[in-house]
Amino acid sequence: MEEVALRDLDTRLQKQIENARKAVDKNPSYAVDILINIVSRNVACLEARKILRQAQQRATKGKTKGLGGLLSKVTSIPFSMGSESKIKKDPKKAIDSAEQMLTSNPDNVLGHKILGAAAEALELYSTAVFAYESVRKLEPNNTENIKSLMTVHIKTGNSEEAIRIGEAAYRANPSDDEVQTLIKKASVEQTMEKGKWEEDKSFRDKLKDEGESQKLEQAGRAKTGDAALHALIEEAKKGVAETPDNMNFYRDIATNYRKLGDYDSALEWVAKARELEAGRADVTLERLVGTLKGEKMRKAIAAVEARLEADVGDEAAKAELEKLKAEERAFRREQCEDLVQRYPNEYSYRYELGELYFEDGETDLAIKELQMAQRSPKVRVGALILLGKAYLAKGFHDLAAEQLTLAKSEIPGMTDQKKDVLYELGSAYEQQGDMDRAMVEFKALYGADISYRDVAQKIDDFYSSR
Repeated sequence: MEEVALRDLDTRLQKQIENARKAVDKNPSYAVDILINIVSRNVACLEARKILRQAQQRATKGKTKGLGGLLSKVTSIPFSMGSESKIKKDPKKAIDSAEQMLTSNPDNVLGHKILGAAAEALELYSTAVFAYESVRKLEPNNTENIKSLMTVHIKTGNSEEAIRIGEAAYRANPSDDEVQTLIKKASVEQTMEKGKWEEDKSFRDKLKDEGESQKLEQAGRAKTGDAALHALIEEAKKGVAETPDNMNFYRDIATNYRKLGDYDSALEWVAKARELEAGRADVTLERLVGTLKGEKMRKAIAAVEARLEADVGDEAAKAELEKLKAEERAFRREQCEDLVQRYPNEYSYRYELGELYFEDGETDLAIKELQMAQRSPKVRVGALILLGKAYLAKGFHDLAAEQLTLAKSEIPGMTDQKKDVLYELGSAYEQQGDMDRAMVEFKALYGADISYRDVAQKIDDFYSSR
């Protein structure tokens, strides 16, 4: 399950949440009543849950003084006595129970623990981080919670924070092997992402297991990560053997095969994951299948292109390349159209489809999809930019300027994306005949990057004509 942004919710729900947000200070109980029902029906919306927690804190302020510590000691007992299996069986019900507990007492450690464990079961790792961080504030020395927090930080890609938390726990208890193992895992993830294996040595100095440290050194020397990736695959396969229903192991195997460029093996393990109960309804796995197939096709294209570089006169290779590119593009379009049809509210799919339509010159179809796609914060800026370009292609310069102006306001700093927006916005004004406004955008771009496309020429022409 994927986290859902506030903007992706139905507009009516957004309005209700906004009303609740406004009521948090003056009427927190009313806000809780509204939000508890909303988060129950929209379990993946972390933003709404955070507002709910604020409301719960306000509503119970002063009423539960002294109970937090007592409850944290008492309620830890049942949590360690088999409730985890119940949580995994029905994580949605567990989350509802947790929120009811937190409504009575927002400092209830058990409530936060249950929320974290249930969120993990649903693969809502950012929500799990939120829950376990709450526990850490209440019980900063709770080692088991620290391990859980480190685990979900790794899963969200925040390995740096996992290492920081783990190193503090390691200093407090150097004999905790599990903390050491998590530090290793986080460090491997971090160094693999940054490609700086040899620079990241600090954590190895803290590890007592020299054998494991040597494995990391070997992976570091590989640079490409091949040795490390194979080792991680084997470890994950052991995990599958021990807990065959844990889908995360299947994901790890598929991900690492993908990094190796072994797409057939990656697809095989994704297929195995989709056979699990949790995997059958997982949209991300379904999406991954398409991604892997697409990357496999592009790998084949790259291989033929390499043949052509070696022999530019290879007519057979030219024909094969043309055929493979046509097949790859048709596959992408068919895949996107299918996903949009089945998941109309998954706006990232609409953005991709709009992009394909635009590239194919089907501007009206592109506009339809991009207008929908801008509802998602994940792709909103990209959708606004492309929508502006689509309006420009149709000659709707005023509409293009509106979209591009919105995009400009939402991009902090002078990024490549911002440069693209400034150029397109200037072009929109230019085509309208409004050179004063066009020059505002072109000058801003010129001041940041004189070499960007033909902006220097545009500035020179403008001043030459005056």
